[in-house]
Amino acid sequence: MKPHVYPADWLARSDPPPLADFGRRLLAEGDSWFTIGTLNLPDASNLLFKLEVSQSTAIVNCAYPGDTLAHMVDWFSDPFFDRLLRQPRFARYWEAILVSAGGNDLIDAAQVPPVGKDGAPTPPGQRLLLTAQEAAESSAAGPERFVSEEGWANLSSYLLTNFAELVARRDQGPSRRRPIFLHTYALPTVRPSGTVGAPQGWLSPALRRYGLNGADAQGASDALFGRLRSLLLALDSGSGQPQALPQVHVFDSAGLPDIQPAPAGQAAPSDDWVNEIHLSPKGYGKMGQVFGPWMEKTLAAYP
Repeated sequence: MKPHVYPADWLARSDPPPLADFGRRLLAEGDSWFTIGTLNLPDASNLLFKLEVSQSTAIVNCAYPGDTLAHMVDWFSDPFFDRLLRQPRFARYWEAILVSAGGNDLIDAAQVPPVGKDGAPTPPGQRLLLTAQEAAESSAAGPERFVSEEGWANLSSYLLTNFAELVARRDQGPSRRRPIFLHTYALPTVRPSGTVGAPQGWLSPALRRYGLNGADAQGASDALFGRLRSLLLALDSGSGQPQALPQVHVFDSAGLPDIQPAPAGQAAPSDDWVNEIHLSPKGYGKMGQVFGPWMEKTLAAYP
């Protein structure tokens, strides 16, 4: 069965969702994998709608439906999420917290251009990428030569700080020490496929600004998402890594072999991808078929 997903503001209605009638109640927040990645409604979906669960589950979703990228700090300030997680008189007990974060932060950071509007070069610490000329002078080999190490260090520090803050906020409310579920991201194909407001996609124009095309562009994207995957997996409480956080569990979406990459250069949706960075309903369905049972198995270990 699928969970019932309710927008957070529905709790303020005169006839709020009957959360007490469900076997489990989860709180969700995050980026566009938890909202919708297209304004074409027949193709609109998100991961939460596609989770396969074995008992009745209600998800209160604080992620705002729309077609925008969201920074972690943006949804940390979301009044519904913070109130429902930890604020007195508003917070509730949640069996688990679902969070989608890091992917849109990376994509947004990748869009910082090599040269600012004032014509001055953007300092390497303020961008994720190096130009083709800078990469030629790098000591790194392969696609890693396109990554700004200073920029990556800043982004990774930002993400680690905010994930630690998320855990701290969880433990300030009634859901203290309840599991937080994160996920890695399936590797996108760099291609001119977007939606209203970003018709050429997000990564494709960003990489072209750095003089990266074809295999170089795809390699740079894969390198960045590979680093993000490693960062997120290190947060798992069972990872054995120094970045591990208590009661945090990370589902490795990037390791799912069934999600097929979109063809390079194709602007139209593919089977599993609705555009450059968002999965289609079919793609989210493949992920949800595995993510849901994994989540329930993990939850079963909690009292």
